[in-house]
Formats: sequence, structure tokens, C-alpha cells
Amino acid sequence: MTLARFLVFLCFVHGTFQSQSLAPAAEGCLSGEWKEEEPLGPGSAQSGLDSPAADDTERFWTEDVSTGVSYQINSESSLTWYQARKSCQEQNAELLSITEIHEQAYVGEQIKKFSFPFWIGLNTLNFNSGWQWAGGSPFRYLNWAPGSPFPTPGRLCGTVNPRQDGKWENQACNQRFGYICKKRKINSKFDNITKEEIGSIRCTEGWWPYAGHCYSIQRESKAWKDALTSCKRQDGDLASVHSIAEYSFLVSQLGYKPTEELWLGLNDLKVHFYFEWSDGTPVTFTTWQRRHPTYRNDREDCVLMKGQDGYWATDVCDKQIGYICKKKPSSQSPEEKIKDPGCQEGWKKYGFHCYLVGSTLATFSDANKTCEQNKAYLATVETRNEQAFLISLTGLRSGKYFWLGLSDTEEQGIFRWTSGETPAFTHWNSAMPGKEHGCVAMGTGADAGLWDVISCQETANFLCKQWAVELSPPTPPAQVHAATCAQGWDEAPQADSCFKFFVRDKNLKKNWFEAEEFCREIGGNLVTINSKEEQVLIWQLALEKGLQTQGFWMGLFLLNPDEGFAWIDGSPVIYENWDEGEPNNVKGIEHCVMFNRSPQMRWNDLYCEHLLNWICETKKGTLLKPEPNNKHEYQAVQTADGWIVYEDKQYYFSRERVPMDKARTICQRNFADLVVIENENERQFIWKYMNRKQSDIFLQAESYFIGLFVSSDQKLRWV
Repeated sequence: MTLARFLVFLCFVHGTFQSQSLAPAAEGCLSGEWKEEEPLGPGSAQSGLDSPAADDTERFWTEDVSTGVSYQINSESSLTWYQARKSCQEQNAELLSITEIHEQAYVGEQIKKFSFPFWIGLNTLNFNSGWQWAGGSPFRYLNWAPGSPFPTPGRLCGTVNPRQDGKWENQACNQRFGYICKKRKINSKFDNITKEEIGSIRCTEGWWPYAGHCYSIQRESKAWKDALTSCKRQDGDLASVHSIAEYSFLVSQLGYKPTEELWLGLNDLKVHFYFEWSDGTPVTFTTWQRRHPTYRNDREDCVLMKGQDGYWATDVCDKQIGYICKKKPSSQSPEEKIKDPGCQEGWKKYGFHCYLVGSTLATFSDANKTCEQNKAYLATVETRNEQAFLISLTGLRSGKYFWLGLSDTEEQGIFRWTSGETPAFTHWNSAMPGKEHGCVAMGTGADAGLWDVISCQETANFLCKQWAVELSPPTPPAQVHAATCAQGWDEAPQADSCFKFFVRDKNLKKNWFEAEEFCREIGGNLVTINSKEEQVLIWQLALEKGLQTQGFWMGLFLLNPDEGFAWIDGSPVIYENWDEGEPNNVKGIEHCVMFNRSPQMRWNDLYCEHLLNWICETKKGTLLKPEPNNKHEYQAVQTADGWIVYEDKQYYFSRERVPMDKARTICQRNFADLVVIENENERQFIWKYMNRKQSDIFLQAESYFIGLFVSSDQKLRWV
């Protein structure tokens, strides 16, 4: 078989190649980022165009008159997903979300004349949950292209592709495409969030009240349709969930167990890929499990909640499991005050504690004094389940903030509870905790449960917490024989984790997503650093191996623009050790964090596609799985005359610096041409081989021409 030959003279920066499906971005030489000057589209301060005035919307926007929703098709821009979203937000809009079949048809008609993808708000940037829309619209309608979503690590953002009949595909978020913005006439992040004060209602025995409805977990296993029939016989329906507050109530107050699976009323039995509630109420909220919703066998039409967080998953409707019913209270039932055992009147019990929702506004100090006068303290939050309980108490209330007992007033940047303890759990809002010191308050409504650092002198509602009366505190766990680490893993007496440094040859190093996938498949995650002591431990282990000046990935990332920095294992961000001038998010694409190549191993935010060594962490005693084979690893075979063989092609990476026309002439003299990149695997191969030839990741990557150019009609074409 004759192998096709290509020379690579590739114009390349930061490792992001694009295909012929991209919008025009430059003339002649194309860089991996496509353009030195990055247009932000109409209405952006950097676009060179005036922002559209309120009465000049038609200049850039088209309106669907049947819904009153306006859309902006940015076909001449080439931005990353993050830049595209910022451009939309600067115009009081959001990246496109598609929640209705009619909307998909309308958008498809608007873009059918184009031959390249557009960014939309589709993403799975929260690693522990599933697909979602930027801005919080419910993910209730699916329109994936065949083979999508692709399982390749790092493809976390979505596009709509006219060449696939307007269907959706997932891409790496730092690729560059055109984009579509969406704006409602009523411009609100969550038009469907209704705040209300939660009154008490009376429910029949075995049912629990919340926000005007009664709920009951029924643990007798039934298929979905039989479960629905059972709920209707009790004058109810399978539960519908319309807000994070209601979802948090189901997880925290109904006796839900992380080991069980329970049917909800969500299904797509009427219209395939279009989810509806069985009680006919509108779909305003979804919270999917990781890699859900999915259709592996094309029969997963009903939705259940399961797992530690109670996230949702699709499954076959014949599955026999328990279910949750929901109904309205009897019209004859008057409101009544319910006193939880062990708690004062007006306080709510959860676990071994009682909680008071303070309805008056107070500064942080005054709120703390009020709690102390009630023999309580400003609330601490120790687990995800406790966080969910507090959201269920506050999420639908009218106040903007509720004080928690957390602040960094004693030592700036070090957050502690009023008791002096360091938090074991955090749930920061976007860009929090930031560099400003202050006190921590929990948001409501659209930001329900998210933590902000605000001035301690601001006034807000508050949450008090105390031990329940006549209840003994939980017995500390019995001391057991300390577990050990597997052979080849590092351990220390003061740590309950095991660590392993993975050092690979250049082309076998991994980007951040591949490294995390590798650690996860073993049974762990990329390493987490929660204290100065843990930082010193990792440094000492590296020093013993002579690896302290190597670059290693850690588990810290900032991929979700709605949240701050987060650890991949869910640990709180309570310690940081940034190198000087970091994090700096160069060009807006540095979303993953590494141990820098410095003797102190301080931290640096970096482009997630960089190839580095990595450090995995597992808990002591974890039964490890075999190390996975990397789907993208390859063995580079070199011919006698210096060409690299990959699949059915040969490539030559030339370091000679010449203009594009001369580069192509050189290729043709060797019976080849400038490279044409046909798929993601080929892009990965070229990018990794190029990195193999770089001596230092902190030097700008060599620039190489590829066979992509802007033709006279301003369209991107391959040679």
C-alpha cells in the first residue's frame, strides 16, 4: 500500500488546530488560535462596532416573532467558547440554549446557509454532573449528531453544525468557531425562579411538606408507569422538580439514601428526546448525572435520581425501583406550626442540629451575636448534604443573602468558621473567594446555595445552628488499623492518601483532561492540596525523586465560568500557593493548574491542552484498577529519510522557516503537500508530535504552516 505524504509547516500556537468547517479568521498564514487580534463580535467593546442600542436591535439580531426571542448569528467571528459567552453577556444576552423543538427548527433555518459550526451554550463543565446550558436553562431537549457526544476527554462544550442538519456536537472549549447569542425580552438569568416565603402546610401521615406541596418516598419497587399509577391513586403524581431549592429538599429532607434509585416524573415517552413532567407542569430545572442524559440502547425514556448527590439519569422505564410522589395538600388542611423534636419552635432539625432562618437584616457581627443569644452560632456547612438542606431552607426566600459563619477577617485569604475551624466543604460562586477579604454569605434565587465574599458591614439575613436538645452528638468513628498504599505509591504517616508521580516521555505526556481520566480510571483523581503541610509533603516526595523541577498537573481547575477555582475531587479551596504573577489566564484560555517548574513547585494556571507529567492521589486502602491504555498514544515510526508514519499517511515536520508558497513548493518537490487535517485523532497526533519536539513548554511553540488558507472569497479552504 502506498502511503500519502504530507509536509507540516504548521502555523501553530497553543496547540489548537481547526478544520475546514471554521469561519474565516485571517488571511494567508493561520495560527492555531487563528488570529492575533480576537474579535468579540457585534456589541463587544473590542469588536470595532458600536454596541446595538435598545431601539436598534434589528441591526445585529433577528427575532422569532412567535416567541419574542432574539438571536444573533456571529458567522464572521472566531472565538473560544469562553470568549463567545463573554461577548453574548456583554450584550445582556447568553450563548444559545435550545429547550424547544420549535426553537431548534428556527435556529436550523437561520444557519443552514453556513458550512461551519457555531458555539452554543451547551457544556458539561461541572465534572461531577452532566450536560447543561450556560445560563441555567433546563437541558430537556436532545439533538445530538450521530456519534455525539464524543467520549474524548476535554470535549466539554457544544456546537450546532449546519452540515449535520443543525445537530449538536461536543468540542474542546478552546477551539475557535462562530457563535450564536440569545436574548429574551424579559432579560433575566432565571426568568422562571419565583421567590416566596415558605409557609407550613399539613400533609397526611407519611408525607412531608415543602413550598405548598406534600412529598413521599415509596420504596416498593415498580416500573415507571406502575409507579405513576400508584402516585395517582394517592391523589398525586410522580414528583416534578422546578428549582434547585426543591431538588435540595428531596435530597436532604425526605430520607433519601445515596444507595437507592428513585423514579421522578420526567420522561420522553410522548416525543423522543423531548422530556416532559408527567404532571404537565413546565420543565424549568434539570440536574443530570455525569454523562447523562444518554441513550445507549435507544430505550432510556424515563428519569430517576440516584447517587450521593441525587443527580438525574435516564434509564429503561421497565426497571423496578422505588419512586417519589408529590401532591397538593388537602384544601381542608389548615396551616400549622410544626415543632421538630429537640428544637425550639421555629427551628428546623437536620441530623443532630437545629437551624434558624433569621428573617431580619443584620451585619455579620450582629448576626453572630443574635445566634449566640439563642445559644447557637452562625451556621457552618460540613457536607454536601447539609448544603442541600440549607438551600432548601433559603433558596426560595426573598432575601438576597444569608450569612454563614465563615470569614477571613483574622488572616486575609485564610477562611475559618467563627469557631476557628478550617472548612471541610466550600461552594464558591464565580470568581470567589477572590482576593478581597470579608465574610461569606449564601445566595438565593438564581444563585441559590452559592457562596459570595462580601463586606462584613453589609446587612443580610442569616442562619443560626445549634445542637439538638436531648440528642447525643454522633460517636466518633472507632480507630481502625491504618490502611496502606499499593506497591509503587508514596505515603506518609500524616496523610490518609497515597500519591504517585507519573513521568512520561514527551509524546506520552498527557493534557489535563487525559491525566484526570487516567487517575479516575485507576480509582483516584489528580492530586488535591488542602494545606501548606500537604504542599510541603508533595514537594518532599518530588525532591526525593529529583522531580521538583518537572511540570506536573494537579486537580485544580477553573472550567466552569459560573464557579470559581475548584478541586476535581470536590475538596474545598481553602489553600493556594500561586507563583508570582499567577494565576494570569493568558489570552483567556488558561483554565487548568500545574505545579510549576521551580524548586518550590508553586502553582501556575496553564492551557489545559499542554502535555505534562501528572500526579494521582487515592485514599489509603483503595483497591486500584489496572492503568488504562491511552487511546491517543501512538508509536512514531520514522522512515530512513526522516518521515513520520501515522496510520496511512507520512508526515515531515520541517524546522526551516520559509513563506507559505515556498513551503508548499518544497512539499510538492517531495511528492507531498502541506498537511490537511481530517479528524480529531490526526490533530491529536500532530499536536503531540510537535510538543515532543519542543524543549520547554514555556517557550512559544514553533509555528508551522498547514494546508489551510483564506481564499479570495474569504472562505477557509484546504489546498
